[in-house]
Amino acid sequence: MTTGRPRIIRRKAQAVRRILCMAAFLFAICLCGCAARGYVSPGRLPYAKLAFPYANTQLKTSATLDVLNLARAPEYQFERGTADELLLTQSDTAVAFSGRTPDRRKFWLTMVVFDEYRLTATRKYFFLVDERAETAPAAKKQYFLPPRKGLVFDSEFVVGPEILTTPYATEEAQKVAMVRWLAEQFQKDMTALVGSSDAPARGSSLLSTSGMMMRQTFTGLLVELDRSPGLARSLADARGMEFPHISMNKGRARLLTQNDLAAMTLRVNFPLPPLPE
Repeated sequence: MTTGRPRIIRRKAQAVRRILCMAAFLFAICLCGCAARGYVSPGRLPYAKLAFPYANTQLKTSATLDVLNLARAPEYQFERGTADELLLTQSDTAVAFSGRTPDRRKFWLTMVVFDEYRLTATRKYFFLVDERAETAPAAKKQYFLPPRKGLVFDSEFVVGPEILTTPYATEEAQKVAMVRWLAEQFQKDMTALVGSSDAPARGSSLLSTSGMMMRQTFTGLLVELDRSPGLARSLADARGMEFPHISMNKGRARLLTQNDLAAMTLRVNFPLPPLPE
């Protein structure tokens, strides 16, 4: 009689453990379901897809029709439920692609500006904000715990002749002037595309928001350069130059030049990508 008692106790204990494990499993599923409602995983919206029009526009080569055709490319098509407010905005001298995720945590913008005489791309910009980034853009196996709010800004541009022909005392002074010129040019390009921020003539609110956020970002960078112009020498380094951001802690900027072409890479709360090979 007594030899069966331990078996009964073990069976009961095993049954209790199975019930607890099942309950924990179901609870985890419920939590994941709640957290995932309306959330789009980074794998379904990779950085390369969002930046496809930017990456496939060539300065001095791509014409307006070439850029417009990128909207129909298979690489820039989105699965149902992954993107909202997809919009193609066009003016006489610029084309913009914008969109956001259904949960409104991520939005992006590509803007291409054309030379009014040659009608080829002379400046291009890519802007992205992610309110809860879990991975670094354009980086592999780099995860953030907890998720963070981050900003991406990339630009390639033909340097204005007023920058190239002006004699500057130092190379650093020329770089500061180039950053200031780009900041002013971005705002002018945005205004020419959508109208004034108070009364936009075309496009969605995403474009105006992008312009406002980049105004804040460039302000932080230029204030730091005005305070310490010598920091401009680090703009060409792999780690770039650190600068404060008014609402998002700190950022890093890199500026590379080659003849009359330049590229600005800027990240806030994200690491800078590796230098191009």
